[in-house]
Amino acid sequence: MHMILGGGGVSGTTNQKFFTDGTAKVITSVSATAGANGKRTSTCTKEEAVWTGVRDIEHPYGFASFTVGPGRHAGDTTRMHVTYYNVNKPNGDLSVFETFTLHRRRSDGRTG
Repeated sequence: MHMILGGGGVSGTTNQKFFTDGTAKVITSVSATAGANGKRTSTCTKEEAVWTGVRDIEHPYGFASFTVGPGRHAGDTTRMHVTYYNVNKPNGDLSVFETFTLHRRRSDGRTG
C-alpha cells in the first residue's frame, strides 16, 4: 500500500484534474524539447482512477499528521494513525477530512 498526499510537486493544484465519473487526467509523455514558453508539452489521457482511495475536489490544500506507536516488544504490532486536515479558504481554518490507522506486525519478532 502506498499513501500519496499532495500533487507531486506540480506548480498548481491538482484536485481539479479528477472528474466526477471516477476518472483522472494522467500525463503519459512529454515532448523531448521545450517550447517557446520554456516548458515541455505534455500528452495526457483520461483513465479510470482506481488507484485513488479518497479525493476531495472542493479543497485543494491540506496536510496530514501522523502518530506512530512502534509496539512494546519484538513481534508486537506497529500502528500509524493518520489524520488529514483540509486548509479551508479564505482564513486557513482546519477541518478533519479523513482519519485512518495502518498497522503491521514488527519484523524483529520473526524467526528463520
